[in-house]
Amino acid sequence: MIVLSRFNRELQRDVLQLEAELGRMSVEDPDKIHIVAIEDPVVPPEVAPYVDEIWQYRCYLPPGYDFRRMRGGGRLSDRGLYFQGGFSTSHSSPRSEPYHRLLTIGLQRQDEGVECFFSFGGSSSSGRWDVQADLNGDELVVETLATPGGPAQSFDQDTILPLLRLYDPNTAEPKQIDGRTLTTYAGGIVVICPAKLEAEFAQLRQGKQPEGFEDSWIAEGQRQ
Repeated sequence: MIVLSRFNRELQRDVLQLEAELGRMSVEDPDKIHIVAIEDPVVPPEVAPYVDEIWQYRCYLPPGYDFRRMRGGGRLSDRGLYFQGGFSTSHSSPRSEPYHRLLTIGLQRQDEGVECFFSFGGSSSSGRWDVQADLNGDELVVETLATPGGPAQSFDQDTILPLLRLYDPNTAEPKQIDGRTLTTYAGGIVVICPAKLEAEFAQLRQGKQPEGFEDSWIAEGQRQ
C-alpha cells in the first residue's frame, strides 16, 4: 500500500509531462470518445518492480462530455455489467473544450488478494480485488476496450465503457436474479459511464435490465 501511495504521488506529479511525451492521438470524429492503449506503459522506475500488471490508455474526451468513473472488486458476470462487491465512484464535470487524459490501472499482488491502483488525469485511488490467481499467468480472463499496439477505438458519448474487466474463470458460482441464473466470478472492473445513464448502470450492476435500455449502449471489450 505504501508503494502504491508513492505511485499515486509520482503519477499525479508527472501526468502532464507523460501526456506530452506520449503525444496526442489522431481524432477522426471530435464528438466521440477515443481510447488507445499504450503499448509500453510509463511507470516510475522506483515502483515498477512492485507493480505486477499495468494498463495505460490515452483518452480523448469531447466537449460537453459528462461522465462517471467507477472501479470495483468482487463478483462479476462474464456477460453484461452485473457486479457485487466494493465499488467507488468519482465524477467528472463537462468541459467546453475537448481534452486528452492519461488513464492508468495497476495491480499489485498481496497476501490476501490484489491491490488495484487507478489514476485518471492526476486523480488517483486504490482498492482491494479478491483475486487469488497468478497475475502474470494465463489463469485470468482479461477484457479491455483497446489492446496495446492496436488502433484507437471510438465510442458515442451515450455508451457505457467497461474499460477493463478481469476475472478468474476457476471461481464460477451461480446466482439467481429475477428468475434467471447468472454465473459469477471473482474479479474486478473499471467503467466509464455517461452521467445520463448512471441510474441505468446501477440497475445493470444488480443484474436487472432497465426499461428501454439497448444492449448496444454497452461497449464490447476484447480478450487480451
